[in-house]
Amino acid sequence: MVIISLLSVNGFYFLLTARAQWDFGNRLDLAITLPEKNVAYLALTPEELEVSVPTYDHWIKAACLKHSLDPALVKAIIHAESRFDPQAVSPKGAVGLMQLNPITVWELGIKDPFNPKYNIDAGVRYLKDLLDTFAGDQKLALAAYNAGPTRVYRHNGVPPFKDTKNYIKRVFRYISYYQKNRTS
Repeated sequence: MVIISLLSVNGFYFLLTARAQWDFGNRLDLAITLPEKNVAYLALTPEELEVSVPTYDHWIKAACLKHSLDPALVKAIIHAESRFDPQAVSPKGAVGLMQLNPITVWELGIKDPFNPKYNIDAGVRYLKDLLDTFAGDQKLALAAYNAGPTRVYRHNGVPPFKDTKNYIKRVFRYISYYQKNRTS
């Protein structure tokens, strides 16, 4: 008999499996399998799952292949930024699926930032530049994507902003989900 349960720790969900066996002395022996160190197995809430990933999957995969990035990372950013709403506009004017700010839109030469194909390609290109700038450090690249590279340099690392720290945690949580669910 196998028992499966979820354990929540600091917003991360860990999948625990236990194998139950009865020995001849009518004793129950439970062998619990804990997740690997630093691997978050998670279950997203129903609200978090109400997104249209398959609609944009082909553009995400194409842009990631072109710029050598993990599609799970890009899906996680889109999920955190816009929840896959191509018409999303932030209070600060960031637009589209990947929530590109007007300056980035202009710098990358995007004619229609609400067009999912162009928004994804530009966002992936920008993310790749940030990863290259920060020597592949995803945490710093995500901080720069959220708060701007200048703030990351100014604070010599992740800025001490609650929103930025929560954003990074949320993106890593979504990365784990999308890596486990490669079909979506």
